[in-house]
Amino acid sequence: MSLPPPLRPLQCTNPDCTLPEGGRCARVNELTEPERQCTDLLRQTTSVPEDRPEPLPPPSSAFSPDPAPWSGRHLDPVEAERLLWRSPARTFAVLGSYGAGKTCLLTSFFLQLASAGRAALPYRFAGSRSLHGFRELAERAASWEGDPTQDIVDHTPVSESDRPGTWLHVSLRPESLHDDRVVDMLLADLPGEWVDQYTGHDDARAKRRLPFLRRCDGFIVLADADELLSKKGRTRASRTGVLVRRLSSIAGKRKPLPPIAVVFSKFDLVLDRSEPPDGWSIDPLAWGPLGKKARAILAALQQAQDTGIPAGAFAVSAFPGALHTGQPVGVMEPFRWLMGHVDRTMDRRTPPIEPSEGGPSFQAMRRWRPTA
Repeated sequence: MSLPPPLRPLQCTNPDCTLPEGGRCARVNELTEPERQCTDLLRQTTSVPEDRPEPLPPPSSAFSPDPAPWSGRHLDPVEAERLLWRSPARTFAVLGSYGAGKTCLLTSFFLQLASAGRAALPYRFAGSRSLHGFRELAERAASWEGDPTQDIVDHTPVSESDRPGTWLHVSLRPESLHDDRVVDMLLADLPGEWVDQYTGHDDARAKRRLPFLRRCDGFIVLADADELLSKKGRTRASRTGVLVRRLSSIAGKRKPLPPIAVVFSKFDLVLDRSEPPDGWSIDPLAWGPLGKKARAILAALQQAQDTGIPAGAFAVSAFPGALHTGQPVGVMEPFRWLMGHVDRTMDRRTPPIEPSEGGPSFQAMRRWRPTA
């Protein structure tokens, strides 16, 4: 009796899968038995069939030495949908053209939040279901030495699929220790190419990729300040203005009206040519030379404000230098401003429910107190 050929360890070509290490399949919402049904999962014997090539080794990032089976790089739309049923939850779309600095902004936001550098944001970090994604972005940013010709973090990969975009997630707790809420914040992680297609022509495919815009509680639109002050700045400002107007059209159909924040990113590169105003002014004169080039963007914000939509503009520098030499500037401000508007439209009180007689003991241990 001959022994069967030895089995090789499980391997998966899907970079978001952690089934081989932790038992979590990236396609768990599609498959009932991933080990049998998933076509991305490979477990071959030493005798490889001729009609099936040897599988390529998975990316090193997919098999980290300390995997977290409960977390992936990002949340897919189904996982994000589950969180939306939890109350309260906040959904923000972070939009901008390729290279505008969306991923850098999200990375810097996470680093400040996780290190308690939250400035005036009235929340503290309580966890993340996309910790793998944030960790990879943070590690990539930590290796950047400050060379402006090199990418600080990897760009969001482009998919040819029409499947809606993916999300990054953070859990927040209010400052008050008497407030037991956990607020989920979902941040859309979209490739800039999709946004360019959406502003270039309003086709059906772009709408299929961005259906969640109608449900967002707020919008952050990034515009590269250095690019705006270049020769092609007016063209970029015009495209970004179109994006703001389309978001205003979507926001105008929501109650309450979602706020729109424009972030002039990479502002450290233009400090010798323009100075930021105090606060979140949308007056072109307050932005000096940048206001002249970004007039189309600020005019779109003014139109939104005239219809009752909260609108603001912010100067941000997510990575003015390497992590060990420079500190981000203004990163928390647009998030604080957005959360402030959303919080004012939602009931923040914890329901004063008294534990029923003979009820479960854990109810008596909770702090059912109304908050200010």
